[in-house]
Amino acid sequence: MRRPWHSRAMTQATRDDQVPSPCIRLCTLDEQEVCVGCYRTLGDIRVWRDLDPAGRLAVLDAADRRRAAAAGTGISGPAPAVAPGRLTSRG
Repeated sequence: MRRPWHSRAMTQATRDDQVPSPCIRLCTLDEQEVCVGCYRTLGDIRVWRDLDPAGRLAVLDAADRRRAAAAGTGISGPAPAVAPGRLTSRG
């Protein structure tokens, strides 16, 4: 499956240690509080700005699994939100 937003994120992360948001401005949550546009959970969206690049890439991977599951590709269940400890310090 081709994932242009994910590929851009990987290239961007390699270039300057940043990962752009996958938001496509279709911000509507389903009954599981998952955005139907970018497939991030509400929790993922809330912490996005505080995540380090590795944490953001983990969110993108989880969103990709949710997108595949929604498309009926046989991947079961929603992917978990970001693993604890992926937040960067603002201090």
